[in-house]
Amino acid sequence: MVSQADNLLSCKRVRTLTGKEIELDIENEYKVAQIKEKVEEKEGIPPVQQRLIHGGKQMTDDKTAADYNLVAGDTLHLVLALRGGC
Repeated sequence: MVSQADNLLSCKRVRTLTGKEIELDIENEYKVAQIKEKVEEKEGIPPVQQRLIHGGKQMTDDKTAADYNLVAGDTLHLVLALRGGC
C-alpha cells in the first residue's frame, strides 16, 4: 500500500524568468496541466501562457510529475509562451 506521503513531492520549486521562486506541493500523479493551474493560483499567469521546463526540455501537459521523475527539491523553470502574429 502506498501512503499519501509517498505520493507527495514537497517543496517543488518553480523559477520564473525574473528569478522569483514559487514553492508548490504536488503529487506524483499530477499532470503538468495541473501544475500549471497551481502556478496560476499563485502568480495569476494563465496555463496557456506557461511553458514549464525540466532538465532542459519542455514538459507536456498530459504527462505526470512521475513521468518526468520529479523529486522533492527539483526546480522547474517557467517561461512565457510567445504568441505569433504581427
